[in-house]
Amino acid sequence: MSGSLVLQGAEALTQDESSVVLSRLDALVRWAQAQQAKVLHRMETLFRDELLEDVGREDPALTFSLAAEEAAAILHLPTNTAKMLMSEAGRLCTTHTATLARLEDGSLGYGHVQTVLDQSQNVPEPELAAFEASLLEAAAAGQTSSQFRVKARRLREGRYPETVPVRHQSAFERRRVCLVPEEDGMSWLSALLPAARAQLVYTQLTTAARGEQGAGDPRGVDQLRADILADLLDGDPDASDTGGLDSGGRDSGDSHSVEAGGRDCSNREDRGDRDRRDRARDRGSGTTDNQARARARARTEILVLITAETLFGADEQPAELHGYGPISPETARRLARQAAHWTPVERNPDTDEILRVGRRRKVPAGLQRWLRARDGTCRFPGCRTNAVIAEIDHTKPWSHGGTTDHDNLEHLCRRHHMFKSRGFWKAQQHSPGIIEWTSPGGRTYRTDPHLTLAAGLSAGLSAGLSTGSTGARGEATKPAPPGQHSAGSAADTLPVDYGDDPPPF
Repeated sequence: MSGSLVLQGAEALTQDESSVVLSRLDALVRWAQAQQAKVLHRMETLFRDELLEDVGREDPALTFSLAAEEAAAILHLPTNTAKMLMSEAGRLCTTHTATLARLEDGSLGYGHVQTVLDQSQNVPEPELAAFEASLLEAAAAGQTSSQFRVKARRLREGRYPETVPVRHQSAFERRRVCLVPEEDGMSWLSALLPAARAQLVYTQLTTAARGEQGAGDPRGVDQLRADILADLLDGDPDASDTGGLDSGGRDSGDSHSVEAGGRDCSNREDRGDRDRRDRARDRGSGTTDNQARARARARTEILVLITAETLFGADEQPAELHGYGPISPETARRLARQAAHWTPVERNPDTDEILRVGRRRKVPAGLQRWLRARDGTCRFPGCRTNAVIAEIDHTKPWSHGGTTDHDNLEHLCRRHHMFKSRGFWKAQQHSPGIIEWTSPGGRTYRTDPHLTLAAGLSAGLSAGLSTGSTGARGEATKPAPPGQHSAGSAADTLPVDYGDDPPPF
């Protein structure tokens, strides 16, 4: 690239000049997106044709994934976003060059480009160019991305109705549930479901919520839908962050169920549900359901970090829910009351560095829990896979003399574990918890732990934060609650030799 561009006197622009400059800047952004697509496609080509061919590991799917990982690290994007951009770049530079040209000259936005690419899937190859031309003509009408998406879909379904069931089946196979952290102690739990089934679930929740309102519940319909859904899934009537109180200050600890057909089945005593529950208990189904929920909750584990002062009510500092972030002290204390096991962790109040942790008799489990708290997520650059579902890997392989200790272990999701094990990406842990990665292209990246260990401590120091439902942290000098393990001193560290029970990876 050559040349330079400068915007001068933006504060002195007139109304007309502002409109012209804004339009030109938009065209410039679109031009840059087109150049990015060309470079992404070139990067994929290099990985496929040059980098891995010399070592005999030619595999289009694998080389594409490795190229996308490199792009994600360079652009500071999630891996899936980079893979989507690289896939779109490949199509723009091969089968949809006309769309790329429109993006490059600024007459088409990237949202419109994505619609063209999406609606062109499953179109017979001999007819692809003509259909692309029809879509580009429809996009020239000055419509927003959303408006164009609706028009393009109708155009494709009308011209190629045989693609509808194919696309529906492909979409059905992508069904999933997603968890996205939100601010202020909340998270979005969403599900991609077949449209009819999603509509039925939503209608059932709405019917049950309206029934609750008809019985005098002061909560709004949105609040009731959310509370009923949560009650159906976790079976915990005290899970609300409000401590079991509704917006009117009354007990909202009722559990809810929704039967087929959308009938409200709240278990309020004044609505005759006691009889239904008793009949269910007599049949054994109620007891079975309760036992199943209890077993499910017993197998569930979450980690909560809370200071001893906050735990005992001496202050109101926020706690931390592992994998999410800060939560209210009231919520943390409620979770602590439900904990099946506690392990104290001493932290520096000024720097938040971990000074020492307790230990458990079964060392590998404690070490795994400590690493889970330290790492938080997969330690590959840009990956946000929760450590709970990741694998523990030796930075320096065990077979090559690597030790099983906190300064030679890290969490990796299955895919990135494979990348490292096969030698595509190389990792080093020069300092405990700090991973330096070298990509196939020779670039280096650094990832830092979610929590840090105080310097100067024994390399054998490691432990778990919780078992059961929650865990807690606190000063080692604080009195431990009943049943809580006491914190070990710096000399009271874990042995290096784990005997017959080593960590699994």
